[in-house]
Amino acid sequence: MSKHLRIVIGASAMVLCAAKCSRAQEEFLAVQVCIPDEGGATQFADIMREVARSEGLRFVDGSAETRDYLQDVRDKGQVKLEHIPTINMGIEGKEGLGVTAGNLGLLSNQVALGFTAGRNVAKARKLADHLVKALSQKWRVQTVPKGQGSFPMRNC
Repeated sequence: MSKHLRIVIGASAMVLCAAKCSRAQEEFLAVQVCIPDEGGATQFADIMREVARSEGLRFVDGSAETRDYLQDVRDKGQVKLEHIPTINMGIEGKEGLGVTAGNLGLLSNQVALGFTAGRNVAKARKLADHLVKALSQKWRVQTVPKGQGSFPMRNC
């Protein structure tokens, strides 16, 4: 396996790592969103940003950096990746509370979100309810069964 391919696989794992890498950050909810419309990635980011602001949390968007890195890997011919737009973002709170969102490993019009409670379960559930409701008003959102992982959504 080439060095660049290992890095790409590592970058994909990082999207989910924030939700799964430590006991304090165990994922309590995972959902997937179908975003079939043009401009959906921008609208998705706007919703994430607004929910973070209204909940007093920090919005983090690593999509551009991830996209640039993947483009560099593609340009070097190390691996073929057609993932446009690239979504890699999240909302962060204190002590492990937050949500990560990404579409690496899925079709580019589908986004997986993993919610972590950290030490503030009530605030984490409030964040999850708020964000899922906001996303559901625009697109189809489905809950990922615990322990299953994300798979491409049908009819998306």
